[in-house]
Amino acid sequence: MMLFKRAALLACLAMFGAIGAAPAQDFPNKPITIVLPYPPGASTEQVARLVQPILQERLKQPVIVENRPGGNGSIGTMAVARSDPDGHTIVLATNALMTITPHIQQMPFDPVKDFAPITTAVRGILGLAVHPSVPAKSVPEFIAYVKKNPKTVNYGTAGIGSPQHMAGLLLNRATGIELVHVPYKGGGPAMNDLLGGHIQSVVATIVTMLEHEKNGALRILGIGEKQRFSGIPHVQTISETVPGFEATSWLAFYAPAKTPKTVIDTLNRELVFALNNPEVKRKLEEAGLPVVADKPEELGRTTKNDLARWGELTRVMNVRAE
Repeated sequence: MMLFKRAALLACLAMFGAIGAAPAQDFPNKPITIVLPYPPGASTEQVARLVQPILQERLKQPVIVENRPGGNGSIGTMAVARSDPDGHTIVLATNALMTITPHIQQMPFDPVKDFAPITTAVRGILGLAVHPSVPAKSVPEFIAYVKKNPKTVNYGTAGIGSPQHMAGLLLNRATGIELVHVPYKGGGPAMNDLLGGHIQSVVATIVTMLEHEKNGALRILGIGEKQRFSGIPHVQTISETVPGFEATSWLAFYAPAKTPKTVIDTLNRELVFALNNPEVKRKLEEAGLPVVADKPEELGRTTKNDLARWGELTRVMNVRAE
């Protein structure tokens, strides 16, 4: 009798375990929403729209791309953190939102505790460019020029706490120069002021610079990547002059914390497949957004490492939100 009761108990436990696992095994069983915590037109939308049809075809469910801007990206991101952890609602976030902004203003979520990493989608290559009136034609010449003119050479960026802002601070700290930061409400206004000669330099995404370089309206001196970018192989990396320098932006997919690993693995597999589609990859490369498509564990390490790295820099350089 005791053996019979024990067997019955084990059978019940197994049955309840199977019921609990069913949602993960059946994933996806309804539409998937990719939340973009920014207005339409941002690079996040470009990435999401390119992978959307491939995900729909492979997962056999509608994939909805939804813009939820506001709160410097926090509103849409927090909505995902609070959604059911079943993989049907995910966010495509920037490294600024997940690893820089939490150090300079209070955010309603914890980027590590409240999210499960899925994959880093792309990198956004950052470049240092100058107006043609600036005599420097290389990174070493620019550093020397700024040293001769301390606190008079400025650089425009997409705003305080942006990866572009951090890149300039990192260059200041690594070389001892004193570039003056001029924050704008987006990269577009900063680029316009550079082209108009109102500021001497910018740190911005390469894609916003290429056409202007072709027509001689600006000069790209270097990029923040570890290696030269195949799209502009003539432009050196800043690290060729400043060893160890690296400053990049990236976009990554996250799900709510406690999303089952089987679901995360499915999302990772399908997103990596979509990102590595030759046509998708080509379009993103042309936009200056090289595909990363890494494992969840790698994105988790990147998130933690960048949180620590930028946290230390914001403290040392006393960065505060406006």
